[in-house]
Amino acid sequence: MSAEGSAANAASRHDLSGWMEAAAFVFAVSTLNVLYAYAVAKGANVVVFVLYALAGASVAMLAITGIGADWRRIILARESCIYGLSSVALEAVYFLLVGLISPAEASLTARLSVPASLLIGWWMFKARITARQVIGGLIVSAAVVPVLAWVPADKRATAITLGLLCALAVAIKTFSSELHPFNRTAETIWKKIRVTGLVVLATSALAFAATGVAMIASISGIEAARAIAPPAAAFLHVPTILLGLIFGTAILAAMSYLTFSSVVKIGTPNFLATSAFAPLMAYALQSLAAWAGLISVPAFDMVMLVPILAGIGGVLLIVRAGNGR
Repeated sequence: MSAEGSAANAASRHDLSGWMEAAAFVFAVSTLNVLYAYAVAKGANVVVFVLYALAGASVAMLAITGIGADWRRIILARESCIYGLSSVALEAVYFLLVGLISPAEASLTARLSVPASLLIGWWMFKARITARQVIGGLIVSAAVVPVLAWVPADKRATAITLGLLCALAVAIKTFSSELHPFNRTAETIWKKIRVTGLVVLATSALAFAATGVAMIASISGIEAARAIAPPAAAFLHVPTILLGLIFGTAILAAMSYLTFSSVVKIGTPNFLATSAFAPLMAYALQSLAAWAGLISVPAFDMVMLVPILAGIGGVLLIVRAGNGR
């Protein structure tokens, strides 16, 4: 076999592993949604659950690999800061968004991150966008329009703003993991786990700091902070601690690694495109958990199937068009 053929086969295997990791991420994030529902049913505060899971995930990954001699450079890298800040912003915005619309509708609205990633790639990084990608992005955007149209008129403007901010945060967060210099140069699984663990550690520190500020603001009487700030007693809730540090840690560690590994191989737009399958996967796993008696799931609204399938059709166009590689 020629050198060119060997290189092509290696590249093909590289891309295939990226797609497999992206698919595994969809399964993991859908599983996390089920765990959220179960944790809430047990009285857990979602914010505190995420904090424990983030801290646990970073500690677990670094316990396996060690922090390394260059840990300060990795944590203080610009991309680490951007990833952490956008992650914290995403959680806050998404929390506010599900206060206006259902989790299923919020999940669909977050699919705007796909066209957002195409625009950011074109504008910031001079990436080539094909006509098929543009059409796919427009289809994904159109699929979100009915969801936002169902929001009561007095809350619609807020829901649209939060939806756009959520999509922007997702795109920025994912781009920062793809472009992180230490992530791109990590040749082995262990090195990539270490980089991921350090970035998640920085994210965890930012999340705890932001939560602390929100709690102080809530105590001071700032109304807007009360929607996000957890009560102090929530940090001592045993089911929250156990679920967050055991199951939440495992899932978030897997999600973080799969993100950091996959985006370098297939690119941010393609990685985010696979998330269009998340609502269907999440509902399937929720139904399975409900059958097992773990959670209760509301009946699936068949009207939601139309924008879900439309969004999937749009991302398939984007994926088929490629990302200029």
